[in-house]
Amino acid sequence: MIFSPTYLSSLQTLLASPAVARGGASQPSPLATFLAESQQAGAQLTRAWQAAADTSARQQVEVQLLAGAAADLAVLVRSGGQDEPAMRGAEALWPLIQTGLTQPETLQQPSIRPRHYRGADKDLLAAVYGVLMSIREDATETISDAITGALTMNFAILREAARLAGTDMKTLLKDLGAEELTALAGQALHKLLALVGEANLAHIQQAAQEALEKLQEKTAVATYMERFLATRTIYQESRALVQAYEGPDRDLARLTPQILAIEGSFSGRNKLAAAWIRLLALAKLIPALKTPPWGPLATASGYILIIGYELYTAHDHVDSDRYPFFDRVTGVHSLMTEALSRK
Repeated sequence: MIFSPTYLSSLQTLLASPAVARGGASQPSPLATFLAESQQAGAQLTRAWQAAADTSARQQVEVQLLAGAAADLAVLVRSGGQDEPAMRGAEALWPLIQTGLTQPETLQQPSIRPRHYRGADKDLLAAVYGVLMSIREDATETISDAITGALTMNFAILREAARLAGTDMKTLLKDLGAEELTALAGQALHKLLALVGEANLAHIQQAAQEALEKLQEKTAVATYMERFLATRTIYQESRALVQAYEGPDRDLARLTPQILAIEGSFSGRNKLAAAWIRLLALAKLIPALKTPPWGPLATASGYILIIGYELYTAHDHVDSDRYPFFDRVTGVHSLMTEALSRK
């Protein structure tokens, strides 16, 4: 395990407790102890993610980083003086967060099963279609929830968050560390920033701001997502590749489970991104995150980062070549092109 067992035990204790007591003069509070462990876990996961020996290991650590970011928000909601329904909302997500931290490979299992054999070409195209539609529909739902939450905020603050450069973001995170509750939000943002990559921050912010601007203009989320992901075009191009293919059927048959695995890879990330958005909706009601200037700006930055991350990770899974700066998996279009165009 990459992080220490005490991190998980502290997390479970905090989420199970009805209230978190502040420590005395000589004894740190459970929250302060968890903050230190969360910071250490985030640093360890980031190093492991950057040093991963292969794509599979890197994907698992990415899921753990997402789960760690969600854990910070869950503790924030649980500790922030919210009413009981809000606390139950955080607690209900604990099994998902725990699985993401301890068994990330479990969240990456594909949910789409191969159909009864109808021919290698038909089965492959059915898999391509099913995976593309699943990714688009799941991403649309998650982005829609994030947009709905973000647009309850002052749009000027969202714009300000979308303009924060790397040094400004680091300053924000440092300022959030002045108080335990806001420091938890800072830890969650730290992990998301590590995931998107500081070098990619401008791309992430631009995509999120564009989505917010377009959807504020009442463009349907589904329409926007289809335009961004281009799943119909990818399916048509995949279909043309299969129709032109003249090699052995066994190669098509071997490709089908690889396509299905892409759905599982995205699904694991998407479930945790969706959980993060649900928790952020609760966290932003806590007084510490409603206090200007850093509280609302932290919440707005959370929405910007998660919207940008969700957009690009969804696109990476359907077509990993269009945005080279966010090429972490071999997407559907890339896999089909690499496997069939040379046959």
